[in-house]
Amino acid sequence: MTNPSIQKMTRLALLLAIGVVINYGEAFLLPLAFIAPGVKLGLANTIGLIVLYYYGPKEYVSIGFLRVVLVALFTGFGFNFYIALSGWFLATLFVIILYSIQRFSIFGLSMTSAVMHGVGQIIMVAILYQTQYVINYLPILLFTGLISGLIIAVIAREVVTRVRLTTSL
Repeated sequence: MTNPSIQKMTRLALLLAIGVVINYGEAFLLPLAFIAPGVKLGLANTIGLIVLYYYGPKEYVSIGFLRVVLVALFTGFGFNFYIALSGWFLATLFVIILYSIQRFSIFGLSMTSAVMHGVGQIIMVAILYQTQYVINYLPILLFTGLISGLIIAVIAREVVTRVRLTTSL
């Protein structure tokens, strides 16, 4: 007999580890900077959506925050950390609100998350560099956010519909 809370914690830890590896590795394996500086597909956000649908908002917030912090342990806690944290915070805030009113599909949540992540990052860059001109970059991040959010939603939907988590390992 196994303890369900230990199974849940183990699965969440594995999902967190996968998310950290994807997030860290994406910069090296799938650089999209040729599209526009700072643009990433955001494959690790697939893990966040999976956690949200399997476990709920509390775990979604926890795993997302821990992923940002753990990636910063590898990359450093400089400006990039604050930019990533602000993007995560704004995206998570909107996703939790929209998820709680239950009117958005995984596509709506993912695309909203990607767009708001870009908005959060732009706000933090404007604060850190004390310039409002970075707002001109927002249309690029909005457009790429919609596309990446759509791709992430397709992947997450496939996982959520095909993989069934059970209490037995």
